[in-house]
Amino acid sequence: MKKIKFRKVFCFLFLAVLLSSCGQRKSPKIIFMGIDALDWEILNQLIKEEEVPHFEMIKRRGVSAKINLNEPNEKGSAVFWTSIATGQLSDKHGIDYFVTQSPDQGKRIPYTSNMRKTKAFWNILSENDISVGIVGWYLTWPAERIKGFMVSSYYALKDTQQPTWKGTIYEGGDHMVYPPKIQAKVDGYIQEAKSKCLENIKNIIKPEGLEIGYGYIEETKWAFLTDQIYHEIGINLYKEIEPQVFAVYFEGVDVVGHRFTFPKKAMQKHMNHRFGNVQRNYYLYMDRIIRSYIEEVDENTLFIVAADHGLMRGHHTNNGVFMIFGPGIKKNTWSPEPMDLTDIVPTILYALGLPIAKDMDGEPHLDIFTHEFLENNKVKYIRTYGKRKDISESPMETQFDEEILRRLKSLGYIK
Repeated sequence: MKKIKFRKVFCFLFLAVLLSSCGQRKSPKIIFMGIDALDWEILNQLIKEEEVPHFEMIKRRGVSAKINLNEPNEKGSAVFWTSIATGQLSDKHGIDYFVTQSPDQGKRIPYTSNMRKTKAFWNILSENDISVGIVGWYLTWPAERIKGFMVSSYYALKDTQQPTWKGTIYEGGDHMVYPPKIQAKVDGYIQEAKSKCLENIKNIIKPEGLEIGYGYIEETKWAFLTDQIYHEIGINLYKEIEPQVFAVYFEGVDVVGHRFTFPKKAMQKHMNHRFGNVQRNYYLYMDRIIRSYIEEVDENTLFIVAADHGLMRGHHTNNGVFMIFGPGIKKNTWSPEPMDLTDIVPTILYALGLPIAKDMDGEPHLDIFTHEFLENNKVKYIRTYGKRKDISESPMETQFDEEILRRLKSLGYIK
């Protein structure tokens, strides 16, 4: 009799545990591709023309929305991508522009990551024992200590003195990567990217256009090289280290939009004749980049593509792209409500089962999730994830600050 009761109790407990585990979900992996200035007007036309099959696949398999630039447009990419990374606006995270004044000498120099006051998603995830990999994200120099790896936005080229226009590559310096032991491996990926760059850029700009040698041709070459480098580093480190959450930033769409698109049709026709349709070609290049990351996706991977704004005819638009597909996400759906810059990280935290901090300026974009997912996963909140420690009121200076400023001026971002 006792044995029968014991078996009944055991079976009941086993069934309860089984049912409980069925209700639980596995925390997803996330691949997050940040593509500066990706614009819906251009992308939708290329999807219609069947020129970008991987963008089309993401749109068909998931949810799409506009990005709402809920920071003043004049503040620029350094602010936008920091607001995305923190879920907070600039009055909280402390990055207010591309450049700031050195309190010691009073001169203008670029902001650096040691000045960010609040935690980015890579800090929050690391503190919650979630591995993370970050490559080329805007304003991540000096590289931060995280659970995983970071290749900062000021990565070094060993044999050139040419930084990109946004200052994302320059020669020499410390704090480029974390952990430092991956430095030699990353150097090897840089050489691989450089060996492919010259041939690949011919798919972006007409070969005869490359020979003209205008200044903006040279700067576009370096923007393309930057994207090629961060792709080579990103895809290889992602495969080797396999972080649960991975994010990579690409700048080239924004650069070519500023350099090669114009409001006046006659000027646009002239530029297309000389150099090709550079903006269109760069979208096709990004579609090829996306393919290599989609090949790493499994049934438990959320795949995100997000811009900070759009860019058409030489000017920023409020028509930036947000796309997501994966477990718990609706399919082939357009979300009528725009996604604020500061909504992206709260949405990621919710998808991972982590609470949203009440001091964040964004909220999880619940409209993208299926009814079943929402029913089984309630939104949780905490007061705050806290401030960063060891921040500084002053940026860290480099030998290339003046050149970075010159390039920002050339694009009209600073005066």
